[in-house]
Amino acid sequence: MTDVRESVMPRSVRGAQLLVFVLAFAGLVVVLALSGGLTSYGMGNMIAPWLLVWVCALLALTYDGSARGGVRVTTIVVMVFVVLPSFSRALGAAGPAEFVDAALRIVLGLPVIVLLFLPETTAWFDRAK
Repeated sequence: MTDVRESVMPRSVRGAQLLVFVLAFAGLVVVLALSGGLTSYGMGNMIAPWLLVWVCALLALTYDGSARGGVRVTTIVVMVFVVLPSFSRALGAAGPAEFVDAALRIVLGLPVIVLLFLPETTAWFDRAK
């Protein structure tokens, strides 16, 4: 177990942060790639979960500085709201693009949730200022 008083971010926190950034970038690529033939309703339906991912990416910017337990819990809750509906979207996908869209959120979102529940991650966010 690492000493929580040190100023070096644990690997689990850095991993979660990088996964959120990769997921946010992948979301941008997916939205730009699939937006061509969509109606406004279809576009809103596709962008809604990615907006939550982008909120998590903004929260992840604070992980190494002033972030505390509330940021960790907020990221976990928002990622759960991204991942859980993605299962039904992946299972009911009409085409390969919809499946990849949902599967990407599942494959990269679940490890973020798991990493943020690890004890060293909790200790990092609960450290003294």
